Formats: sequence, structure tokens, C-alpha cells
Amino acid sequence: MFRCGCVVVLWFLLFSGTGDAGRMLISLPSVKCDSAIGEVCIEIRKCPYFDDLLNRSTIPRPRGVIKIIRENQCGFYGSIPFVCCSRFAAPPPPTLPPLPSPTRSMLLAESSSTRRPISHILSRFTTLTAHRNYGQLRNDICGSIQTNTRITGGKKTAINEFPWMALLAYYQDGVLDFRCGGAVINEWYILTAAHCIVNSTIVGVRLGEHNLNSDKDCDPNSHYCAPPTQDFYIEKVIGHPGYNTKTLMNDIALVKLAMPANFGYANVQPICLPIEDMELSGKFVIVTGWGITEDGFKSPELLKTSIPILPIEECRHIYRHFAPVKEAQICAGGYAGRDSCGGDSGGPMNYVGLVDGTPRFVQYGIVSYGPRQCGTDGQPAIYTKVAQYLEWILDNLEPGVVRHL
Repeated sequence: MFRCGCVVVLWFLLFSGTGDAGRMLISLPSVKCDSAIGEVCIEIRKCPYFDDLLNRSTIPRPRGVIKIIRENQCGFYGSIPFVCCSRFAAPPPPTLPPLPSPTRSMLLAESSSTRRPISHILSRFTTLTAHRNYGQLRNDICGSIQTNTRITGGKKTAINEFPWMALLAYYQDGVLDFRCGGAVINEWYILTAAHCIVNSTIVGVRLGEHNLNSDKDCDPNSHYCAPPTQDFYIEKVIGHPGYNTKTLMNDIALVKLAMPANFGYANVQPICLPIEDMELSGKFVIVTGWGITEDGFKSPELLKTSIPILPIEECRHIYRHFAPVKEAQICAGGYAGRDSCGGDSGGPMNYVGLVDGTPRFVQYGIVSYGPRQCGTDGQPAIYTKVAQYLEWILDNLEPGVVRHL
């Protein structure tokens, strides 16, 4: 793999400001942007996702940030790196004329709902990190980013790329079937949607799966084979007490395993949870799953789909005759063929955030509901916003006890 340009470019990313020496766009033949999903090779600072990532990281850049850039770099212009960036990502804000100096009446008129005082953010952070169960979240190992992860990648996933994926098993007409997904958040608990546990009995959970049709998951190129899947009985399910089957609000639940998952294998690892309620409108997120819905449709291989976060007002308008859409939900998708049909009911919405200064995958949403015709252009789906429920999650985490027969 050609790496010479990466060294020069990464020096720029680590220590430099600007530069255009050479003034020639050099392409990296080993990286091809996927035009089918709207990727183009553009300057890194003109891609909203990477501009945001650089703004939120320190200098020198953390190793994880460098790794993400390397995997998405498609060329460089002098010392300026170019990356594969989706055209669906939010464009940079337009240049606006200078605003008048605020008057006292303007300041008093500003809605408190549009301003989040730093004291409020710090108070929330302190409250959550001081919670008695906060230590049960595995921030030391959660949300690892594989070297082969493409941030706006295509449909198929690599083996072990999203090792927190869980499959919930049900008995239907005497047949065992996987009908919902979830995400591993620690050795004992799976985070999923409340609609996956209402009027249905979960009989088990499978972790570490990649291809449902294969007993052994192997990469034909590297000849690497994943460890065996891990199957578990259920100790209990905990649905949010405020879940409403009519409004579909508070669509979140926990599933406790009867035995702890083994994190000693690369195909079973936890995802990170968000401490801060980030504003992601216009950002790109990744939904992963086997395409499983309540109707039981599935893809044999684990898929990933990149979708944009939309303003919540769009979903409020679209679903105004169906169900209310609140701030505790996320509006996302709405591009033909690229929606939560590429994920699972109850499955995670993944986004790269900084955890203890290191880029990690964080679960910002849970697949809740969407249009009857999945993946319809102009019809986004609704996701439960995990950050709004983090205190509820922590309240319901209990230390597990291994019971020997």
C-alpha cells in the first residue's frame, strides 16, 4: 500500500498550519472514493465530518485521529490532505453579514432552549460520572475503531468491525428467529429498543455474529477467521416505564444476560455511551445491522449504512399525523435505499466521538421506527436519543453475579 504521501500529510496534520507547496493534487491509488454513496475526494477542512474531528482533537493529534484520516485519505495537494467525503454531509455555513451588537432586550428575548450554559453541561457531566454505576461502563475498551473502518463506507462490514452488535432471539411458531438487534454496553447488558420486548419474549442473545449463513466467519482475502459466536440465556429485560405503544416515546430497554460476555475475543466488545448530548444535525452517522425489522426481514451479512442527521423539525412535520416527535429522539436518513433498513430494530446508531481524548465509536441512537416502505427517499426514520436516557441506563445497571449450577 502506497504510504509516502501519508507521512508528509500527517506531519502537516500533527504540527503544521497551512501550506500548498508543490501545488499538484496527488492521488493515492490504494484508496477509491465510493461515488455510489456520494463520496468525493476533497480538501480535509472542507469536509464537515473531518473538520469537526480536527477541531475537537488536540495537537499533536491522537493516534486514533491519525488512523481515521489515513483510512479515508485519497490524496494531497502540496501538504494539504484530501479525504473521501460524502456529498450528503452538511456544507460549511455561508458567510453572513456582521450582526449588530446585542442589546439588553435582545439578550433577554433569546430563548433559553437555544442556549445551553456551560454550567448546565458541566453539571450533567459531573452528575453522570459520579453515578454509583458509572464505573460499569467500559470506557477503557469501548468503541474501538478498526483500521479497515471507512467512516462513510459502503454496505458490507469487515469481520470484527462492529463487535458490539447483538442479535435478540425469539421463538416464533416453534422456530428460533432473530428479530431485533441491540448493542453490548458492558459484560452483562445489551441496549435495545422497548418495542423489541413488548408483546414478545426474548429467549436468548447472540454476540460476535457476522454472517448468519456461515458457521465460521472468515475473511477470504486475509484468511483470518473470527472467534466463535457467544450465545446467552436472558436473566431479565428492563423496559423504560414511560414507553408508550401509541406515541412510541421512550423506546429504550435493557436486556441482562444470564452470564457475562467474554471480552477476551475481538468479535465481542462494548460500545461507548454518550456523556454529552451533542448536536449532530448535518453530521453523518453509521447504522449497522442485518436489516432485521419486526417483520423478520434480514440480510445474512452484517451491513453498515451511512446516513445524515436531519433537523428534528423535518420529522415533526413528516410524522405529525402519526406520532409526536420530541427532543429525546433523533431524525435521520431519508435517502433512497439508505436508511435503517440497513440496520436492525433496536440496533445502534454509531458516531465517532472523543472518549477520554481518544476517537471511539459512541452509540448516539437506537433504531426506533420509520416509514412503512423502508429506505424511501424523503422519508427519514426516528431514533431514540441515548444521551437523554443515560441516567436511566445507569440507574438500572446491576453488578452481575455468576450463578453456578
